[in-house]
Amino acid sequence: MTATGQDADEVRRRTTSRTAALTGAGAPALAALAAARVLVVGAGGLGAPVLMYLAGAGLGRITVVDHDVVDTSNLARQTLFTLADVGRPKAERAAAHVRAVDPVVEVVALGERFRPDHVAGHDVVVDAADSVEVTRAVSDACAAAGVPFVWGTVLGYDGQVSVFHDAAPEPVDFHDLHPDALPDEGSCALDGVLPMLCGAVGAVMAAQVTALVAGLGEPLLGRVLTVDARRWHWTESPLRRGPASRRPAPTADEPARVSPAQLADRLDDPARGVVLVDVRTDEERATGVIAGSLTPEALVAEPARPDARVVVVCATGRRATAWARTAGVDAVVLDGGITAWRNEGRPTV
Repeated sequence: MTATGQDADEVRRRTTSRTAALTGAGAPALAALAAARVLVVGAGGLGAPVLMYLAGAGLGRITVVDHDVVDTSNLARQTLFTLADVGRPKAERAAAHVRAVDPVVEVVALGERFRPDHVAGHDVVVDAADSVEVTRAVSDACAAAGVPFVWGTVLGYDGQVSVFHDAAPEPVDFHDLHPDALPDEGSCALDGVLPMLCGAVGAVMAAQVTALVAGLGEPLLGRVLTVDARRWHWTESPLRRGPASRRPAPTADEPARVSPAQLADRLDDPARGVVLVDVRTDEERATGVIAGSLTPEALVAEPARPDARVVVVCATGRRATAWARTAGVDAVVLDGGITAWRNEGRPTV
């Protein structure tokens, strides 16, 4: 059944009724929420619980940015999705689930990687991509636009949440927390993650949005909340911009990228001498590799000929980027990794 007109308004009234009943909330808080435009970057382990709670918050518009598709391995922690969503774009399915909760909210699904111009037109950004590289891009874009953003991360049993706003009276952004331009280290696929931790951290992140937009609680500006899920111990640390705070310059050793289509063209022309290096784990490679791929160990044992182009492959491109920076090999990275390759319907063996 689809709620339209008066029915849709009644659905929203009922979904927001408990929020309206909060001390200090009422009609002003609901009006602020209804006018708010929120961008959520990532619909995965953190983005899914964030969107679950924002779906019924009575927001005016929610934009979801995610280039990935739903995988069976996601379902335990990305509880926004079901088996029926497997193989389908996360952004589209997340948007559909949000609409199913609140037929009034405007939902925009962008099945692509984050770009700085996505920030325009939004009041709050939620960085749920759980990637240092993406967070730096979000931080810079939000600082340029004067927009606050909510950040969270989870890995293993550990999680963190904070709110950054470069235009606040006491400005602070992600670079103040991590001033060194380090690549992403670790991943849920490699190191695992407690599914319930994603829900706990995601819920706190969603609460930061309502705090920023409608004053429902105090946002974590200038504070970093850390949770150790082994003991469920939460600690809070202050974060300030000191005289030594700096914004890292772009790294000169950033490897070039090649799209799946460009790589396919190279592979179709043997004269172009492509050497594929798949830096994923043995377990990941067992699910399928691009034909002819070598492991890093095999490349060391038998180096590529000098005129060959080395292309590094991982799941999404992040680990490949880090490997290419440190391996001492002149290499390019498959943009979007094996995920992007498969999304374009290209074969693996």
